Amino acid sequence: MTAAAIFVSFCALAVSVYQSVILRNQQYASVWPYIEPGVQYSNHTFQLNIQNKGTGPAIIKSIHLELDGSPVTDYKDFMEKLLKEKRFQSMSIAPIQNSVISANGSVQMLAAELPDSLLIKSADFPQRTKIVICYCSIFGDCWNFIDGEVTKCKECK
Repeated sequence: MTAAAIFVSFCALAVSVYQSVILRNQQYASVWPYIEPGVQYSNHTFQLNIQNKGTGPAIIKSIHLELDGSPVTDYKDFMEKLLKEKRFQSMSIAPIQNSVISANGSVQMLAAELPDSLLIKSADFPQRTKIVICYCSIFGDCWNFIDGEVTKCKECK
């Protein structure tokens, strides 16, 4: 009789632990961010948007751009070289490092509009650039987005 009571107690403990693991995994999945940059061109405009397609907020820890194999340190210079133009009707630059993008939210990182008399000469952004974004969830899980591929990492550098 005692052995049966101990056995039932261990079974109840095992079920409880298993249920806790399932609930923990469900909790982590409910706040999983998934970052995806998007580029939009038209004849006169260029936009680089960073979108969070995940189920939870994304904390952007670092973002690095390269143009033609060289690191970008000046976004205005980057836009001039990418679009092969120095005259803009408008330009906006929003640094997103250390910011939070809500689930299904989007942030416009770079945007430029050329005067009507000028046209964007090339749409070769994917071929000439490399984007590396390191972001984390609210639970501290981190991922690297590198040119369309997302990999889990221990922490952002």
